Amino acid sequence: MSQPPKILLSAGMIQGGLSGVGRYVVELANRMRKFDTIELDLAGFDADRHLFPDFEDAQWISIPASATSGVQNVLWHQFKLPGLLKQHAYDLLHIPSYRRIVACPQIPQLVTIHDCAPFRLRDKYGVLRGIFGRQLSPWLARRCQAVLAVSHFTKQDLIDFFKLPEDGIEVIHNGLSREVYRPQSPESLSAFRAKHGLDQPYFIFVSRLEHPGKNHVRLIEAYEAFRQSCDCQIQLVLGGAPWHGAEVIQQRVADSPYAKDIMMPGFMEEAELPLWYAASEALVFPSLIEGFGLPVVEALACGVRVVSSDSGSLPEVGGEAAIYFDPHSVPDMTHAMEQLHAESPEQAQARIERGLQHAASFDWDIAAKLTCQSYLSALIVKN
Repeated sequence: MSQPPKILLSAGMIQGGLSGVGRYVVELANRMRKFDTIELDLAGFDADRHLFPDFEDAQWISIPASATSGVQNVLWHQFKLPGLLKQHAYDLLHIPSYRRIVACPQIPQLVTIHDCAPFRLRDKYGVLRGIFGRQLSPWLARRCQAVLAVSHFTKQDLIDFFKLPEDGIEVIHNGLSREVYRPQSPESLSAFRAKHGLDQPYFIFVSRLEHPGKNHVRLIEAYEAFRQSCDCQIQLVLGGAPWHGAEVIQQRVADSPYAKDIMMPGFMEEAELPLWYAASEALVFPSLIEGFGLPVVEALACGVRVVSSDSGSLPEVGGEAAIYFDPHSVPDMTHAMEQLHAESPEQAQARIERGLQHAASFDWDIAAKLTCQSYLSALIVKN
């Protein structure tokens, strides 16, 4: 092509940048905007426009606010978006969520799939959404010119559940903003603790308050058992915005004999998130299923030890730096927390160094370049 290909990336499901998909789209789009090998536009809600400051108005397609609900959002992508693709003469469409794959886009389509949760956690979704995820989504994915997975675990799930050919799936790991997620100075940590009244050590879990998928209830039970067996005053911080089933988690915290030591500060702004990590004793990440698990990499990059579920992609993301447990077993989770707490200063420092080295392999700049290459490859194959 004499001109760079014109790409449309849908940002119509990023939930204000608060979700994993939201972080993915924001990080990639703002980097690929600077590439001269493609011409990138976005389709999204005007309420999210501020997340993409380098995009000009001519590069932004507004999705009407009436399409914020799940069903209306899917319908907009299926029936309104194809006409806009033709009107603006796009060469390729990138959908970063399998639930928004367009059945008949009339141009090459690339999809990023983060996980196969409807197959792994059947209780996570309602009946209709579950049927859509398990029956219709695999058919839609097979109609795409290219499929990206954010982990090798997700790739294998796509082979097993979506029945996609192995050579048709490319793995591009999520990245890390190195200028943001890094070890913090003692002065910064001291000021941060004083600001938030953090006068005791704490374990932290960063995730939206979602039950049962994120496994908060078992974490609270394991924390209670840990406190009973350990002569220490370590607190538990559950950071994240309320989501489906949040009331179950909130009630379990209220019922805990250690309720006064369990903090729920709500959504954590990215400007302070590295400090929340770095000031903690460890990240405890008990999720039942993750396609990637960004907090694990973020915590490691901040010089923090990690105790993690051994489910899904998490061993892939945490590497040899983390201590793993069965997320369905409260005793196993408790034992992992005890194991971390019992480490000597030398063992703890060695684990931190392994984590920093492992986290260095994840980079949003690399992810953006590889994604751009996937765009160009998909167009070459099509032509």
